[in-house]
Amino acid sequence: MKKLKVTILSLSLITVMAGAAISPILGSIRTHFASVDPLLIKMIITIPPLFIIITSLFFNLLASRLSTRVLLITGLVLYLAGGCGAGLTSNIYSLLFFRATLGVAVGLIMPLSTGLISICFDEGEQSKLMGYSSAMNNLGGVLAMGASGYLALYNWHYSFLVYLMGLFSLALVLLFLPDETLKQSERKLSFNQVKQMIPYALSIFLLMVLFYILPANFSIIMIKEQLVSQSWIGWIMAIQTFSAFVFGYFFESVLLFLGDKTKYVVGFSFLAGYCILLVSTTLLALGLGLVFIGFGIGIGVPLLNTQVSFNMRKEDVTTGMVLMSSMIYLGQFVSPVLVRFLQNITGVESLRFPFIAGIVMSLILILSLKRVAIISKG
Repeated sequence: MKKLKVTILSLSLITVMAGAAISPILGSIRTHFASVDPLLIKMIITIPPLFIIITSLFFNLLASRLSTRVLLITGLVLYLAGGCGAGLTSNIYSLLFFRATLGVAVGLIMPLSTGLISICFDEGEQSKLMGYSSAMNNLGGVLAMGASGYLALYNWHYSFLVYLMGLFSLALVLLFLPDETLKQSERKLSFNQVKQMIPYALSIFLLMVLFYILPANFSIIMIKEQLVSQSWIGWIMAIQTFSAFVFGYFFESVLLFLGDKTKYVVGFSFLAGYCILLVSTTLLALGLGLVFIGFGIGIGVPLLNTQVSFNMRKEDVTTGMVLMSSMIYLGQFVSPVLVRFLQNITGVESLRFPFIAGIVMSLILILSLKRVAIISKG
């Protein structure tokens, strides 16, 4: 059982941060593709979520016909091909093709990375394992962001080698994952179940919109303002992911201590983080802002996923997690488009406008989280 836990958690190491892993090198890529629309550059990290969503639409159909082992092996092979393949091209459109392939891969892996926790373990362990899953998401981010920023010192193409992390998960799946087909519910989710999930799905969507403001903009802003050098940008951004890793690891304890107040602390941590980033001019202040946002993502994701699993039948959990995963990646894809839309309608010409957008979206998240019911099961 311990080997199965390690195998499932290894999937979390490579999924949520898949799109953002190479965010520290966006400034270098933008310099290389100087004549390309800046939105296309940001799509390097947001196009994977779009294809994750598309793949998720077919996940239940695939899961009813293929074993979890086959699904994961297929997903992990595509993960390695799409992730590393992007480093082999200097054409923006072929680069985006490989990023789309990465999205298809994560669309196969992500629902299982959380769904298997709810299916294979009882409720007493789910909170702890969901917290560990979130921690692994962000540990993967720390390792990937730091490594991609370092590799970019030699050549930005090398940064895509961080996706070789998928080899670790592939080896564990081949060795320890049973060859079983998921038991799918024979009925679709009822209207009342879907209605019950709306606050959770909306909240995780807003949470990921907020999170992705950072990888899509932080590197570009910091390098343009000359506050952080290219050699350090990956490690500075890793403060947020390392904080999320630490808080996610202790998620169960945080939930037991704060109870229903956990959801409000999540919302206000994002608000505080973006307020600090908006006015920061020192590395210490920037780091503090990133820690607050790290708390929001490290606690917010397992909180919402756990509550959904507590409120659904076991055979419906995978379907529910597909919806939650889709909303996670829809938030990632929409984030830069939404920031640009807000900037266009407000007319604010500030390099730090994305942080202003983060403040506005944090307030909306707080209102959404008010409708989320919190159940604590130790």
